[in-house]
Amino acid sequence: MAVLLILVSTLTHLAESLFIKRYNTKHARGGFLFTAFVSFFSMLVFLVTDKNGFFLPSGIWLYAIAAGILYCSASFLTYVALQIGSYAMSMLILSYSIVLSIGYGLIFLGEPISVFTCLGFGMMLLSIYFVRAPKKEGDDKKISFKWVVCIAIAALGSGLFGVVQRMQQLAFNNACTNEFMVIALAFSFCVLFAIGMKKDGADLKYVLRHGVPWTAAAGVSNGLTNAMVVFLYTLMPISLSSPIRVGVKIIFSFALSVLIFREKFEKRQVVGVLCGTVALVLLNIK
Repeated sequence: MAVLLILVSTLTHLAESLFIKRYNTKHARGGFLFTAFVSFFSMLVFLVTDKNGFFLPSGIWLYAIAAGILYCSASFLTYVALQIGSYAMSMLILSYSIVLSIGYGLIFLGEPISVFTCLGFGMMLLSIYFVRAPKKEGDDKKISFKWVVCIAIAALGSGLFGVVQRMQQLAFNNACTNEFMVIALAFSFCVLFAIGMKKDGADLKYVLRHGVPWTAAAGVSNGLTNAMVVFLYTLMPISLSSPIRVGVKIIFSFALSVLIFREKFEKRQVVGVLCGTVALVLLNIK
């Protein structure tokens, strides 16, 4: 059962990014509006799956709004990064966002630094070195400066979102998780929709016609992934399930980038992806 959940939750997580990438490939219009609707459908999943009644203590708003700012920034920049850059490389760098949560635990929560943590950071640096393969003349599949900026800020926002989420869980003893996510996602939807209407208002009908199926699929995938991961942790220790999920996700995303998007990589970039996979597995071992 646990192995099945690992595979299915990894596939739903990758499905979310695939739906976003597919819309980018086919349409690439109204990015703010598109990501706004992804937030909206993700929010609906957390509303539907709430079983304990909707309770909003006053202290939760600060955490949720901060998370909402980080979420909408990361989600839009991820959309842009997937539009202009490699799917496999984008997913790898986004996975590095977990370093911020690990750093928060080490520095502020007094969690011990293990040999695996040190090895993981070392392998991550090797991965970053190898994936920056130079562009060959005439090759249009370069790692552009715009992609680097977008994916770096997206990873930073995603990582800080994880830190704020962890802070909220500690402050409320793992309670109000759904409420926290609903507020954060609702805030993200409102901000992205407002910006989208101001910048790309003329694209609203186009996004509603061509983008909603993709946004609904991406949002539902996001919600299902979170629900399965929470249940998975009741069947298997985090120290075991998390490294497996991370490793499977990177390997699958690399395979999908080659099979579906026909991306080609330098040999050193392949080595970088492998180093990154090992790094993320090591960093997740407690």
